[in-house]
Formats: sequence, structure tokens, C-alpha cells
Amino acid sequence: MKVFFTASALLTNFHTIENPKNTLMRKISLLLLTTFLLLSNTIPAQVVNDDDEANAYRLKRKYPDERSAVISDVEEYEFGAGKGDGNGPVVTAVMRQQVQFISLREACMVQYGEFYNKFSTITKIKQYYKSNNSFVNYTSRNRPIDQSATSGDIFYDDSRVKYFNIIIPKMGMGAMVELEKFYKDARYLTRVMFHSPYATQEKTIRFIVPAEVQLDFREINFKGYTITKSTETEGRKTVYTFKMKDLPPMANEDNALPAGYTYPHIVVLVKSFTADGVQQKGFENSGDLYKWYRYLYSKADNQPGVVKAKVDELVKGKTTEMDKAKAIFYWVQDNIRYIAFEDGYAGFVPQTVQEVYKNKYGDCKGMANLLTEMLKQAGLDAHMTWIGTKHLPYTYAIPSLCVDNHCISTLYIGGKPYFLDATESYVPMGEYAYRIQGKEALVGKGDDHEVIKVPVADINQNKIITQASFSLNDDILKGHLKVTFTGEERTNFHQFFQDLPTDRKKEVLQRVLEFGNANLNATNIKTSDLANREIPVVIEGDIDLSNNIIRDDKEVYAGIDFFPRKLSGFMPDDKRVNPYEFNRIYTAEDEIVLNVPGYKIKDLPEAFNQQANDYGFSGSYTQEGSKIILKKSLAIKTGTIPKEEFTNWKDFLKKLKDFNNNIVLVEKDPNYVAPKETPAVVPAKTPVKPGAKPATPAKTPVKTPVKTNPVKKQ
Repeated sequence: MKVFFTASALLTNFHTIENPKNTLMRKISLLLLTTFLLLSNTIPAQVVNDDDEANAYRLKRKYPDERSAVISDVEEYEFGAGKGDGNGPVVTAVMRQQVQFISLREACMVQYGEFYNKFSTITKIKQYYKSNNSFVNYTSRNRPIDQSATSGDIFYDDSRVKYFNIIIPKMGMGAMVELEKFYKDARYLTRVMFHSPYATQEKTIRFIVPAEVQLDFREINFKGYTITKSTETEGRKTVYTFKMKDLPPMANEDNALPAGYTYPHIVVLVKSFTADGVQQKGFENSGDLYKWYRYLYSKADNQPGVVKAKVDELVKGKTTEMDKAKAIFYWVQDNIRYIAFEDGYAGFVPQTVQEVYKNKYGDCKGMANLLTEMLKQAGLDAHMTWIGTKHLPYTYAIPSLCVDNHCISTLYIGGKPYFLDATESYVPMGEYAYRIQGKEALVGKGDDHEVIKVPVADINQNKIITQASFSLNDDILKGHLKVTFTGEERTNFHQFFQDLPTDRKKEVLQRVLEFGNANLNATNIKTSDLANREIPVVIEGDIDLSNNIIRDDKEVYAGIDFFPRKLSGFMPDDKRVNPYEFNRIYTAEDEIVLNVPGYKIKDLPEAFNQQANDYGFSGSYTQEGSKIILKKSLAIKTGTIPKEEFTNWKDFLKKLKDFNNNIVLVEKDPNYVAPKETPAVVPAKTPVKPGAKPATPAKTPVKTPVKTNPVKKQ
């Protein structure tokens, strides 16, 4: 995997920092500027030839926002034979790459490097600077940086990166990096991308394959791109070449689909090979892939007996398979912490049952392993399962390690599969996170396997339902509000709320009802049983919305749409390349009733209804006697807004914003007579006979206070 980082021309950025509040940013910029100047002074004098200068100006006009570009990127893979895990025969690969950069500004800095881990090594990495028409080795003065590549969301992995800070101090000047990387097992060479974060004049990908190795190249997202292909024979080797010209930089955009969905790339499959005269199988189908997964799974020396006592405790008194499964599944969700951990084969081999149970944490493989074995201890039909989340666009029609990035457990009850993801806290049995819905799962069944799809939730399963009733009395607008979360919206709430400190939970419940609207004030808040993940989350309370009205003599303007979902953050600009990805499907249904006794309703906004394949909205204001009723329904149906829908999507967002900004106009009715309250009838006293004791007056029954469900303590 390549490392591409861009840095702005530091001199330019430094002078843009003028705000006195940005003292820290100024110090950081001064430090970067000093580093830049020191590094620049160590670079020998360079001569820019006329062709390079002209090319830089041409590229600058074509890519005005870029500070540097790649003139040529040649990436070559040569395959051979070797020994892998357990000294068994494998296919190896050597990657050689040469990347030439050019500056499109008077000064720029780029970073270029390569990742490696226990399955690969970087055998060469060199930096050159260009002077006139020749490249001069600069590695002796500027050695590559070698550091851990563990990201913030991974507890530990074995990935490292070697990279250069490349200084190009003048427009038209060039630099080059050469590197060589050795793959110990070509199974772990999965895909090769054409695009990078740099504008590239020409990209070449070449595969050199000996006669004893049979490869399959799967061309992904080639449609719509001009990619030339050629095949040549060099002795007993076949050379496959793919070329692409004028590649724009890979867009770095918020809420974008992963690159595998949109950018052209090649998935490399080792189908078979010959070693020492014996034909060896690679990955030709899902069965071959499963056989490899099973081999790695067998490396986990499980001792499931250590959890037997806990399983017996959890299922005690449970008579149905479903109740037993829930007890175990929910216990693992609530008591085992998810921590990503990737270290060589540990990136593929699950942690053992006993390790995860003892440590009370594990990665997805470790948690799935523990859950599967605990279910088995309860006599249930559970199986270790491999799956790719929606981050990956592939199916098992491509038998490659790039198809999967996650592990779960599959449980069969009455012949029906249930997909249990222990890393998803507060997900009830039978419901699935959006990230695995519709994805193929590879279920291990001993010597056999099964590929089945995870069901896709109906959009109506995931709802945010808001119901409110208000009354307008002079300058007072008060009422009651109830918000209900179902499906994955309920799960999302739990995953956020349950991890909060106890002293913040009351505040958060209030904020939920106030929708971030400073004009609202919520009191008397009640909730459903927040300890039960299987029922809808209900939060309700009294609301004072008096600050949301404007009085003009006899007229009153009231904005009762106090929680508009404008989706303004999803408005694409003209330069956007990628589709918008919501990472969820849901429906938001709102019904607000405004009681206006003593007022005439003078004006109501027009209804708005627009439906598309990926989204939809309907909204209307209607009158029923002295009531104004606002109903809205917003649906994100597929989770993605494709680029070809952007024009319609922009129009939709504008209309939605206009509808959400509507207000209602009412006027005091001078002829209105408030209904008189009927006086309470006092029953006549029964005369007391002489000598009789007066009857004991009946006690007024005391109302039992309504109990609210306590918030679960953490």
C-alpha cells in the first residue's frame, strides 16, 4: 500500500495566519517553515530544463489546486516460487516502483513511502533529485523515515511505513523515488490501484508471470476509463501491461464511498502454481479461500472448557434456544471490549477463547471465536463466519483476501441463520448493523462451507418518530413532546448514550428533546426502559416553545417546525467527485399539532412532496377546526446519493430547506368566547337523625405517582 501525503507551500500558508487567537498555529507554522528552510538548504543546486518548466505550467493550468504532480509512475510485479508458512510452497512477488514528481509551485514538499508488515519487506528505497536531464541519488543525505503505522482506531498492528520527506524548492524541478518490496506470499498481494492523491501524467502497472504460475486479473471499475492493455512473451515469462494517462488526483471528500467502489483497480488472484513438479492450488473459488481461512483458524489453540461454567450460569432456567442464545450474545456484547489488533498472522488468526475470556477484550476474530464457542457449549448450532463490511465492494465471486475484513458468528435456530456480530453493542438478536446488511457471509461448517447473504433491513425498521402537541395561549406556547427511536436508530442511541458518564445522561436526554434549539426548554423528562435493547427507545417531556413565536399586534407568527432536518452538510459542490454515503438508511416521521383556540388561522404553507429512488420527503400543514397539524416524512432509502443524481439532489435540498423554514400565521379572533367552566355540583347533605353519629367523610384517594424508568447505571 502506497503512502502519499501532500503539504502546502509552507511560505504561502504561513502568511495566511493573521488571527491573534491562533498563537499555537503560528508556532507550528514557524516550526514547519524552519524545517522546510533547513531541508531546502541541504539540497544541491538544481537546473530546470525548458521542457520540464513548460510541462509544469501546463499541468498547473490543468490542475490549478495542485502543488505537485507525478510525471510517471511505473509499478511492476514479478512472481516466483518460494517457501511460506510451515515451509510449504507458495508464490512470491517482488514489486518494483519508480515515481517521478514535479513541482507546480515555487516551493513544495511531498511525502512518499510504502507500508510493510510480517508478510512483506522493503528491500530498497532511494530518493533522487533531478538536475537538467539526469537524476542524482540523494539517499545518502536524506535517509528514509521508518516508523510504526498503527492508526488511532487500532490498538496494535505490525504495519510499518518507510517514507521520504521530499523537498522540491522550485517550479519545474523534479524528484524521484525508487523502491523494491518483497511479498513472502502472493496471497497477501490483493489489489493494485491506478489513482493516487497526485495528478499523474502516466501510470503503468506491469505483471511478469512465469509459466509455472497461473494468475487471474479481475478488472474492477474499468468502465468509463481509457486503459490500454498489452501482453508480451519474454522466454518462459508472460508480461501483462496496463497503462492509463492523465489521471486526476484521488479526491479526499467527506462521506465518500471507499475507493474500491469508484476507482479503477486490479484484483490479483493466484489460481494455481507448480512447485517441485507438483501442481498446487491457489484461490480459484470460495472453497479454496475457506480452506485457507480454516487453516489459519486451526492455529487458534482453543480451550472452550474454560467458559463452560459461565455458559451454564447464563443459560440457567432458559428453556428455548432463542433465550439461551440471547443470554450469551448479550453477555459478550456487554462484557467483552472490542480492540482492533493486527500482528502478522494474528491479523488473520483469532485470539483463543481463553485469552479473550480472561482479558475481557479482543478484536472481531477473537470476539467471534469466543461467542461461537460459548454458543456451542450451550448445545447450539454456531459457526465461525468471515464477512466483508460495506467498506469493501466485493463478493465471493472474487476469492481473495481483500473480500473480507470482519468476523462474526452465525447461529442456526430452526434452520434459520442469525448473524451475530459481538462488536456491535446493543444490537438485538435478528437485527444487523447497516455495515454488513446485504453482504455475503462465508460460514465455516467443518470440511464444508456456505455463502449466504445477510438480510437487508426494511427502511421502516429504522425510524425516528417525533410527536408533539402544543397550545398557544397569548404569548405562551407550551406542550408535550415524545421522540421514539426504532431499529438501528435505537441501537445508535444506545451505543452513544450507554457509554456516557452517569452525571451527563440527564443533560443528554434533555438535549435530545430540545434538538439543539436554543428556543426550547424541556422539563419533566421520562424514558422507556433503557436497560432493554430490544424495545424502542422513548424519550418524552414537557416543552416550552414560547421563544419561537413573534407577535405583531393581533397577529402571531409561530414556527412549529422546531427540528428541521436540512441535510445541508450533504450539499455537493461543483468539484465533488464521489457519491455521498450516509452509512445508514432511515425514516424520520414527525407529527406536530398546534392548538390555537381563540385564533383565526390566516395562512398555511403549501405542501411539498418529492420522491426518488434513493431519498424522499413529504410534508404538509393542514387545519382541523382550531388545530394546525404538521406532518413530515423524510426517508434516506439506499444510503447513497450517486453522482448522476446530484442535480436533482441539490434541487431537493433547496426545496426541503424552504419547507423547513415555513411559519404559520394566526390572528386573534375578536368574536371568540372561551367556554365557561361548568361549576362542580355539590351534593346535598343527608340529614342526620337525632342521636345518630354523623357519617365519616370519604377520603379522597391519593394518586400513585407515575414511575419513570431509571437510567441504567454504568
